[in-house]
Amino acid sequence: MFKRLLSAISGKKTPETETHVTEPPQNDELIVAYDAYGREMQIPRSEWREKVFLPSLEEKRNDAAELYQVIINGLNDGFATDLIPAAERLVEIDYLPERSHTIQGIVLMKNGELVAAENTLRAGIAKVGETGTLLTNLAKVFAERGEEQRAEETLWQAIQADPNQDNGLLWWVSIQQERGGENAYVAALKTASALPGSWRAQLWLARHYLEHQDIAAARTLYQEVLSAGLYDGSALMMISGDLGNNGQIPLIAELVAPVYDEHRHEPMAGLNLLRAWQALGNVEEGEKLLARMYALGYMPLKQHLDEFAKAFQEMQKHAATSTPADASELTFSTLSLTQPIWHYGLCNANWLFAQKPEDAPTVGFFALSKLYDGPERSESQREDDIGRLSRAIPLYFAEAAHYWSDYASRFYVQVVEGGGPVLIGGEMDGNALFDIVPPAMNYFVTGAVGCSGEGEQREWHITLSLWDCATRTKKASEAGHSKQAELGALVLDLEQRLLAVIGLTRQQPLDAFYLRPSAEAMDIYLGELAQAFTLTLVVNKTTPREAMWGERAMLDWPLHMALQWPQIEVPKLMYLSGLGKAFDYQSVALAEYQSRTLELLREAERNGSPAARLAPLVWKIFGMDEDFAAHRQNLPADAGSAYCDWLARVAEKSLFEAAGRR
Repeated sequence: MFKRLLSAISGKKTPETETHVTEPPQNDELIVAYDAYGREMQIPRSEWREKVFLPSLEEKRNDAAELYQVIINGLNDGFATDLIPAAERLVEIDYLPERSHTIQGIVLMKNGELVAAENTLRAGIAKVGETGTLLTNLAKVFAERGEEQRAEETLWQAIQADPNQDNGLLWWVSIQQERGGENAYVAALKTASALPGSWRAQLWLARHYLEHQDIAAARTLYQEVLSAGLYDGSALMMISGDLGNNGQIPLIAELVAPVYDEHRHEPMAGLNLLRAWQALGNVEEGEKLLARMYALGYMPLKQHLDEFAKAFQEMQKHAATSTPADASELTFSTLSLTQPIWHYGLCNANWLFAQKPEDAPTVGFFALSKLYDGPERSESQREDDIGRLSRAIPLYFAEAAHYWSDYASRFYVQVVEGGGPVLIGGEMDGNALFDIVPPAMNYFVTGAVGCSGEGEQREWHITLSLWDCATRTKKASEAGHSKQAELGALVLDLEQRLLAVIGLTRQQPLDAFYLRPSAEAMDIYLGELAQAFTLTLVVNKTTPREAMWGERAMLDWPLHMALQWPQIEVPKLMYLSGLGKAFDYQSVALAEYQSRTLELLREAERNGSPAARLAPLVWKIFGMDEDFAAHRQNLPADAGSAYCDWLARVAEKSLFEAAGRR
């Protein structure tokens, strides 16, 4: 009975539970791992063992804490036969004898060496006394031998020594339940809860009460445990999970939220609390907790956190309403951009990008209007797809003119100070703009965008007008429409038609690394241009930082593009541009991106990417002052005056921002 019960309750993969011998996994089974960007990978066991696990055992052999963790991972992944020398090494170097002798005992048991396992556990007891963990594992040795009476006596000793040792407690109460049913199970939990310092048995009693709809009794036990403050990092995971599974969502917010500390408690408790805030519709508290958990930088969590971030953003969108605005009370201005939107945020890296001559002819692109569909009115509302594309499409046309023509391009958009961009109904009349644009401008483009239908069946309509500043007339009109799936092809077609009309086209892009996005990628590319523009508005303080939604999604977007299309350079630069802007507006999320960004830089260096040359900016963004200083003292041989001036700007900007934070 002992061995059968022990096997049944050994579902958790912890040192105390993984002692029963199981069939080793097959070498063609897959192991789940996460790369530096938080992406899940599945690697064949044999490949993982040879390329990752065994080298890690050797690499960590002189660090007790890290070696212990590698051994735990090896047990969980079924590599027990490789762990005997490592466990012996841990006993030699570990400053925590209980830990090292326990794990060596477990490794030996997994390999069927019961005598050696008993010897090391007794050696541990001789050093630190009869602890609950050592005694529980000694009881498992006896159970493996079939010495049930001796195992039960030793197990009870373990419970008395540490009533909160999870595996030992569950094993012991399961024995009582096997013998006497549910009443004996509850009585055993009450017996254990009466022991000095006990709190885990109370949690299991509370689960029993929840399952029997005695909410008041469960709540009383939880309050007693939480107020005493003696619980460990896993307790809140169990409390929040049990409350959620039994429909007591408000109690998660009431009991768990005030005491949850992401640095001390299991991440799963945090995810359960996020689920509670989502279920309760409390976006504000949910996003506060999201920020704390993102800051942990724990890659296996990131996919889950991204899902919650998206859910909270959707909740905000549904809750948002249009607010009528009195135009007479608003302050309007026109924002002008003279470079592609992703050149901003890089501290004017003019040495990296080819520059147009000062006397280059110019072409301007105004933000598109919304195709007229009813009476126009002034109101404040959240950005929708039409609003996003009204800026992203002309931003792209301006970028295309910059890279594929000899024109210097400009982008213009009307904004409300303290609010955001203005979306006008009906196409702007270019005749009203001739006296507004700079006198030296050759051409400018206006237009409108609209759509009908829903989802993939939406049909987009785009109209464009090219105005000749010399003759003060409309030179050409272009228009097109497409389904959602063909929108990218439509934008590329309109780009070619515009460039053909204004002339001075280039056969090669201004910067050799630049590639025109494909039709398939254009929707994603436009999304990034729109988000980069939003970050620029926050940097310029046109849009308040607190009014920005989905910051992490905006910072992540170009990184996902860079990982999806590693051979294309622009997404990498877009990503670093976003980080630079986040630094400018002092984002609290910035630190979360350090490891991913440094990995991106390493890959960029290996591949000769121009993004690697922006490493000094990255070092400053993440406070890596020693790396930055060392680089300035050992400049590359080809470092020109423009590059040195840029380094000085980066250094000064960092000092200014740091002073601002103080």
